Amino acid sequence: MNEQVSLNNQVLDALLLDYAAGALSQPLEILIETHLAMNPESAKTMQFLMQLGGILLEECEPVSLSEDALDKVMSAIAEDLEPLQKTTQPEHSFLPRPISDYIPDLSCTKSWHSAGIGISRHDVTFDNSDMRATFYRIQPNRAVPLHSHTGAEITLVVAGGFSDDVGTYGPGDIAVQEAGEVHKPVADADGECIVFAVKEGDIRLAGPLGRVFNLLMK
Repeated sequence: MNEQVSLNNQVLDALLLDYAAGALSQPLEILIETHLAMNPESAKTMQFLMQLGGILLEECEPVSLSEDALDKVMSAIAEDLEPLQKTTQPEHSFLPRPISDYIPDLSCTKSWHSAGIGISRHDVTFDNSDMRATFYRIQPNRAVPLHSHTGAEITLVVAGGFSDDVGTYGPGDIAVQEAGEVHKPVADADGECIVFAVKEGDIRLAGPLGRVFNLLMK
């Protein structure tokens, strides 16, 4: 197992633990929920973590709650469910929830902006998170320009697949890039690749031409 694969596994384990503890930001929470819907092995791990959490709770000393605690919890649950009840089934229902609630219609050209030849993007804004979330669509066999990141990036493949110097990634797989790492993903030949990327910083194109583009984008 090379260092990058080991890093991917370590980060995924940490994300699953944070998800079980309710400690993830909203974009990462959505990324992990979608990963769990697509990856049976991680779903089993999460079930084990939830069961372990239940056992630990049973061993804790009971704590007194206010008389209206249950009413507050039920009210909060109702508020969270209300937007879901009003949501119509999206055109791209082949994607699992909750990711399908955030990705725009694939045929709506106004929602997708060019990010290079054969590459388009759609940014998603979350009110209570400093992390940036973006959907990318990469046409078959299209290579993303060589680039690095000023902060960590976690990418989930939601359709199709891609490869880079580290390995190959298919639907449900998660790829992790640390700040400063350089890579060049290439979409698989058998169909469009769609990914959901959550990142802490910006993308910086590498190479002489990339440095010129970076200056122009400032």
